[in-house]
Amino acid sequence: KDDYVKFIRFAQWRIQQTGYGILGFVTNHGYLENTTFRGMRQALMQDFDEIYILDLHGNSKKKEFAPDGSIDNNVFDIQQGVAIGIFVKYREPKKRSSAGVYHAHLHGKRALKYQYLMENSTKTTQWTKLQPQAPHYLFAPQNRELLAEYEQGWKVTEMMPVNSVGIVTARDSLTIHQSPHAAMRTLKDFIELDTEKARLKYNLGVDTRDWKVALAQNDIKEHGLDRIMPVLYRPFDTRFTCYTGKSRGFICMPRTEVMQHMLQGENLGLLTTRKVEAGTFGHALVTEVIAESHAVSLKEINYLFPLFLYPSKKTAYFADNDADIARKPNFSPEFIKDVETRLNLQFIVEDKGDFQRTISALDIFHYAYAIFHSPRYRQRYAEFLKIDFPRLPLTRNKALFQQLADLGEKLVEIHLMKADLETETHFPIVGNNIVDKVAYKENRVYINKTQYFDNVKSEVWEFQIGGYQVCQKWLKDRKGQALSYDDCMHYFYILSALAATQELMKKSDTIIPTFPF
Repeated sequence: KDDYVKFIRFAQWRIQQTGYGILGFVTNHGYLENTTFRGMRQALMQDFDEIYILDLHGNSKKKEFAPDGSIDNNVFDIQQGVAIGIFVKYREPKKRSSAGVYHAHLHGKRALKYQYLMENSTKTTQWTKLQPQAPHYLFAPQNRELLAEYEQGWKVTEMMPVNSVGIVTARDSLTIHQSPHAAMRTLKDFIELDTEKARLKYNLGVDTRDWKVALAQNDIKEHGLDRIMPVLYRPFDTRFTCYTGKSRGFICMPRTEVMQHMLQGENLGLLTTRKVEAGTFGHALVTEVIAESHAVSLKEINYLFPLFLYPSKKTAYFADNDADIARKPNFSPEFIKDVETRLNLQFIVEDKGDFQRTISALDIFHYAYAIFHSPRYRQRYAEFLKIDFPRLPLTRNKALFQQLADLGEKLVEIHLMKADLETETHFPIVGNNIVDKVAYKENRVYINKTQYFDNVKSEVWEFQIGGYQVCQKWLKDRKGQALSYDDCMHYFYILSALAATQELMKKSDTIIPTFPF
């Protein structure tokens, strides 16, 4: 619904009516690669004969740099990257199935970009001819050989077919709390208030189609107050909500069809995204509980893939003859067969395999978790990880598979906050413990003018998961609060966990000889 997209569409329609013409716009460059615009790109290719894209880059939101690592300025005083798009429809249509698409980059300082644009034209620009293909029809260059290699892996949605986006509350300030006690206190007050008084007190705004104050109150009254449960809200930040499972109730979109599998028994869930809007892929995290839609993604909506599926009257995942089965793995039969064939091992549902005769669902989950945290994997396939769900390459090497599964198991334990980690960090200064201004200076994380966590390495402070700078984010979300003893111990764990994660990620690249397997 961006205005620039509407203007492109209007111009496209106008040229269709005339029968020929040229459209030249300087716009946001998001439509060149963003998955959301794949239909737009396809339509433009169908209507025009030639398309020229000069990507001027300069996207500070994505922290773009020139290929040589130097600064990459925007041509305007804005954060969003910019592109020139020239779309040509000839009076006499050319014989073609779709438009010829031509692309060029322009990186560097603003003055150099201005100079280039003043001195050059479409005729003097060195264009690269693209071959946009389904399903994305990208208006940006891709390494075709590397893409073919990457596509040999299993897309996570084909590997684990039961999945959904995380829950959407529509009113986080009302529904998400840092303790069960705070959640219960709010619930009791909320349902006792008149609808309009509740709206004003909790600053809930106007009703929408999918969330209304009265429906939220009725949902709690109907199901009771005993449904408070943990929810992964952000990396290393588990909070609490009242989960009834009813859509358009207290929680706008509870995603019960998938989240129920995280509630019926012990389970693991993989959180990842369909695309990466800013930065590079770092969007993989594990959970034992239901998860919010931005638990592992600052900009993007994240999806949850449960490892196991539990029987339920509401789902069709179990046949009548499966009534005695406690749970099933959320792996497609085709994927399981591929794993068994490659490794010459028998797949088992529960426990761990011996890697001599058997391999289990948990082993595969741990293997995938290690792969998705491999810096080599993330770097090699970076351009493809930006536009679709990650793909999992499978090895035929049993020893390699087991090594990665063992490493992934350690990562999972750390990220579930179950690991026994040592810490070299202290919180040495006595004070009110109130988080005021969070700052990092000289290996110290300050929460106010005088109090700090010491001995924090810069690489730990800067480490990101899904676009979140975890150490900073956790503290900023508690601004104005006094940290308790448990809060400080939790933060100690986060610091140690991130340091251990970095070490294991480096180790994964010593285990993996090279891609492809």
